[in-house]
Amino acid sequence: MRLLLFLFGVIIFIKPTTGQVDDHSNEDLAILAVIEKETQSFFVGEYEDWKDCWVQTDDIYFEWVRSNVHHFYTSWDDLNRVMRPIITENVGNGDLFYSQRSDIKIMQEGPMAWVSYRQNLSGNLSHEQRVLRKKDGQWKIMMVTVVASETFPTLEARD
Repeated sequence: MRLLLFLFGVIIFIKPTTGQVDDHSNEDLAILAVIEKETQSFFVGEYEDWKDCWVQTDDIYFEWVRSNVHHFYTSWDDLNRVMRPIITENVGNGDLFYSQRSDIKIMQEGPMAWVSYRQNLSGNLSHEQRVLRKKDGQWKIMMVTVVASETFPTLEARD
């Protein structure tokens, strides 16, 4: 966990090397392919493909927040224990879904990448971040944050 926090802190202060996705470098495309595979695998119930997108160690971080739900895990064992039945039993029910990402920003330095974007998942909007680590030539997810801000009540401005 300390390693993850340290790396996240370093990435925040590093000058972006790739900017917006409009650059479409090979590394950007490889990073985005892992993110797309992780999302698609989750929603079609392909557990092994979803699992393959992740670093499977005790220094992962997963947080998903909606107005009425909060999931938070900091070890692969905990995340795997919860997600495996969700993916294999509940999610892959054949429903169609779509995923559109906008405002994509990628910062990559060496074997670490930080990606932020807005996602429209079949009409459900969220702000998302991924931190990926490249190991043995493959990008793997080690951190996910999802904030479904559209689910929170809007505060009215007071005069």
